[in-house]
Amino acid sequence: MEYKREIKSWTIAFSVSIVKLTKELENKGIPFAIINQILRSGNSIGANVHEGKSSSSEKELIRYLSISLKSANETEYWLKVIQDAYAIESITIKECEKELTELQKVLATIILKLKNKHKAIKN
Repeated sequence: MEYKREIKSWTIAFSVSIVKLTKELENKGIPFAIINQILRSGNSIGANVHEGKSSSSEKELIRYLSISLKSANETEYWLKVIQDAYAIESITIKECEKELTELQKVLATIILKLKNKHKAIKN
């Protein structure tokens, strides 16, 4: 499936952006506990997409993609916390937010399509 290759590449690029962002946040004195949370949730998105590629069924793939979407939602939360708590305006944060919004839309669309396909097969 073509979307699998695209989403895998996209999530790797997003993980790289998150790593760069965490370096920037560290330089701005943001506490490690918060940096670690965004690093973990941001990289979990791609890790679950990549793990899902070896799923034995579409149902299992849906589960991995759903975990990725939840991690994306958590990453969105941490980006907002950082901006609000530390009044940081960063181009890197804005770029990550933009990428993240697109990833959330794509993941949600793929999950919905797979669920609908799975339902159609059952009926």
